[in-house]
Amino acid sequence: MSNELVVTPTATPRPRPEADGPATPVLTDHAFFMRSGKRRTWQGLTVADRDAVPALRPTAGAVLAGQSVVDTFTAYRTADGPIAVFRPDSHLKRLNNGARRLALPQVDFDRVWTAVRALVELDREWIPAGPGGALHLRAVLAADGTGLTPGPADACLFYVLASVADPAAAGRPVRAMTLDGYVRAWPGGTGDVNDAGSLAAAVVPGEVAANYGYDHVLWLDGPQGRFVQQIGNLNAFFVIDGVLTTPALDRTVLPGVTRDSVVKLARDAGTRVVERPVELAEVLKGIADGTVTECFATGGGAGIAPVTSLGHQGEEHRFAAGETGPVTARFRGLLDGVHRGEAVDRFGWMRRLTEVAPVHA
Repeated sequence: MSNELVVTPTATPRPRPEADGPATPVLTDHAFFMRSGKRRTWQGLTVADRDAVPALRPTAGAVLAGQSVVDTFTAYRTADGPIAVFRPDSHLKRLNNGARRLALPQVDFDRVWTAVRALVELDREWIPAGPGGALHLRAVLAADGTGLTPGPADACLFYVLASVADPAAAGRPVRAMTLDGYVRAWPGGTGDVNDAGSLAAAVVPGEVAANYGYDHVLWLDGPQGRFVQQIGNLNAFFVIDGVLTTPALDRTVLPGVTRDSVVKLARDAGTRVVERPVELAEVLKGIADGTVTECFATGGGAGIAPVTSLGHQGEEHRFAAGETGPVTARFRGLLDGVHRGEAVDRFGWMRRLTEVAPVHA
């Protein structure tokens, strides 16, 4: 089996969504996939119709043991026309860190970048017109195999799906609530890994929160239920006494690429940023006395989303800043400007499809 990339455009193009159509995720025509075997070498690199992605065996480790990791990065249409992908190296590095934790093989950065360039080029007409139009690229690394006992995976499937991003979803104000009886992550677990098991375990709590009218669960630490971890699968930021504050990365918090981007942008702009444990009691008291003025959540699809209120033990705690406070608006504007190519990309985060240089995380 060859390890050279084979690109086969679909013979049956699908209709693209209308500009004013339903705001639901729509997969594009094509996908990238490859398989690993003995010695964990990657072969069969292919960009083709998305329905050509191979199926996993019934005995796959991803099916029997949840041995799979996912990551989502985004390609944007920039103001001067070219398409660029936001920090693909950082996303693939995070996926590889998760793969290491779940005994999966590492993914080669340079090969994936070459394939992503070909995939986005084929589906570039799916990207909504105008600056900020985007495609989400969902990367999945899944263990295959023929055994029934979980173990280090040699046979794996890696694939990337592209979907049209909903412009209205990014930056939409959200509400979050705490839930008794549910824990997202414990020390020593996989809280810093975007694995299938963690995502699946969050579905029921998310449905409970939705039934109460909330968008996300406000996750607290497992041992004590005192410290804020995340807002759904998003990282949390608070403005406390004028200081931009976010829960520290203690291996129970997902190391978000957008989180890291906000921290870097803030420090570059001279804004003080503190990464530390954040107690829920401190946040709720601060909302009441005015020392905690804003909260926002960050993620690849959400961008920077203002958090308008937190629910806890039947009470609603609303932030004084309302829908979008000045700090939230400032950093959302900075990050959106980088995505759209309207601001100086000081950190070299946007990689244009024309870049053939290797990607290094």
